[in-house]
Amino acid sequence: MTQPQWNPQPNEPSAKRNSKKTWITCGIIALVVVCVGSFLLFGGLGALVAIFGAEPEGLTIELSAPPTVKVGEDFVVEVHLGNTGNKTLKVTEIQLPQSLLEGAVFVKSQPASTGQMTYGSSTGFKFDLSLKPGAEQTVIFNFRAVSGEEYSGEVEAIVGTKRKSSNLRVVVTGQSATSQVQTNQTPASQPGKIPFESVVQIIAMVNLNGELQPGWTGSGSIISPDGLILTNAHVVLSDPYYEVMDLIVAITTSQDQPPVPMYSAEVLQADAALDLAVIRITGDAQGNPIDSSTLNLPTIPIGNSDTLQLGDPLVILGYPGIGGETITLTRGEVSGFTADRAFGNRGFIKTSATIAGGNSGGMATNINNELIGIPTQVGYGGEGEIVDCRALADTNGDGITDNRDSCIPTGGFINALRPIKLAMPLIEAARRGEVMIHQGAESQAQEAPSGTLITEENFSKDNGVWDTGGSGNGSVSFQDGELWFNVLSTNYYYWSGFNFNQDLSDTIFSVDARVQQATGVGDFGFLCRIQDSDNFYALEVSEDGYFSIWKLQNGETTYLHEWEYSNEIPIGQPMTIVAACVGNKLVLGVNDKILVEKTDNTFKSGLIGLLAGTFESPDIIVAFDNFRVYRP
Repeated sequence: MTQPQWNPQPNEPSAKRNSKKTWITCGIIALVVVCVGSFLLFGGLGALVAIFGAEPEGLTIELSAPPTVKVGEDFVVEVHLGNTGNKTLKVTEIQLPQSLLEGAVFVKSQPASTGQMTYGSSTGFKFDLSLKPGAEQTVIFNFRAVSGEEYSGEVEAIVGTKRKSSNLRVVVTGQSATSQVQTNQTPASQPGKIPFESVVQIIAMVNLNGELQPGWTGSGSIISPDGLILTNAHVVLSDPYYEVMDLIVAITTSQDQPPVPMYSAEVLQADAALDLAVIRITGDAQGNPIDSSTLNLPTIPIGNSDTLQLGDPLVILGYPGIGGETITLTRGEVSGFTADRAFGNRGFIKTSATIAGGNSGGMATNINNELIGIPTQVGYGGEGEIVDCRALADTNGDGITDNRDSCIPTGGFINALRPIKLAMPLIEAARRGEVMIHQGAESQAQEAPSGTLITEENFSKDNGVWDTGGSGNGSVSFQDGELWFNVLSTNYYYWSGFNFNQDLSDTIFSVDARVQQATGVGDFGFLCRIQDSDNFYALEVSEDGYFSIWKLQNGETTYLHEWEYSNEIPIGQPMTIVAACVGNKLVLGVNDKILVEKTDNTFKSGLIGLLAGTFESPDIIVAFDNFRVYRP
């Protein structure tokens, strides 16, 4: 192979600071050069150099926040931005101290943020703010204090690769605000009144026969006036057969009428192991954005499931999907508790009530009309099939299974509740606006993709099909029958393309990966649909058990699946990584367990390759072996 040459380039954009899983990129191709900054340049082995500390020329930042607030009170943090320079500045992100987000519920921002990213010690709120010379802009963050403590840290405004900061300090006085926050909600329940207005029906919209149609339904409970809804994870997540494309929320307007589809929603928190999820209303039934602060929905107060005793009366509310379309009430009593090794002695609350399948995700209340449990699964501890209502049979006899057929409650009846205590971490995270989805064993139980083997490499010798070479920042080379990626610098990655004489646009591939020299946080995996050094997909796992799928398009990184932890990824052990790029589907797994599947239509063809990289610790060595490529 041609000896790599050091060829620095003028661009020097940087990765974001404090992000545990944000990467600066560079790559290897046949003739290797260096890439500088966060963009990949045509033709090269190299690395990206991050620069921190420089401030955007002309940017000013001033903060306005109350020095002291009480638990349960609403307050605002105002970030005043100005441009005293002679060039237009584009502010793309404002980062707030993570401690503040943990001690106060983020309600909204003005103007509205386009997204959030957690970086460990801070949370970034995405914006697209253009400040012309002499212009000023104020961004207002609305919070509700929930925990008494002093919160301080830097607020940073990001312009390109540079940042300007100012110190923030807010003191919250009082005790935990859980109960106070609940009293500030608009309660649906009154003494002696059944809180049916707080129950919703959730409709999962899936692709059936090429059309977006209702796939299945479940129930949920409104837990905040601005549209947070507690339900089951399996009601709102995709299954191995159908991908959930949208969630429609139907509101209970009358106890003797079917619910009215009024809103669309997105998943904020989901834990498949618990089978619990929190979704947030984001738009109307047609998907048009709405201001959630104006909803003022009827909420159900949250009770204490630990106080339940044998024989205590229970009321279960939901939409069963059989026996009519209106809301249904079922009475029962606490008949026992089921221990769960992962969740303690009250992993499930057993009930004498016989609950129809569509109630899954709905509401179980105590004598005070407080939410204390969620109808969840068949059996006493989750054994058996998930229960919900799905259009799985030709009930009208027209020869086609579609949304004209009645949905079928699958799995029989529910006689167990998840206690509300187990849902509280998800509820609190959702109140802070955090997003975390754990697919769990149900989604990971799929087999890894397979197909017809078309080629394989055991790296016993360099036969010229892999790009190799090195520089002062690392190398890719053949060592002892393996392909070694040695990345010497921090915030770098190297990639090597597989130069095969067939079209590998739609392929399934696997490789054995072993960390020869660990950093603790390094990443490695596959590239596919490589157009050039600025355009490709990446499917990666990390040393510390995380995985992601992202794409580089015109030098800009977009995460199709943010970094997420999985118990399926062995830490400190060799593993087999499997991936597929077929049609618009991108699939990643380890050791025959699927971690994630995403869809994207950006790139339809291109080469494949391997990559490895570092973050905050340098000098990783990843050894690859037994590379195989399959035709689906």
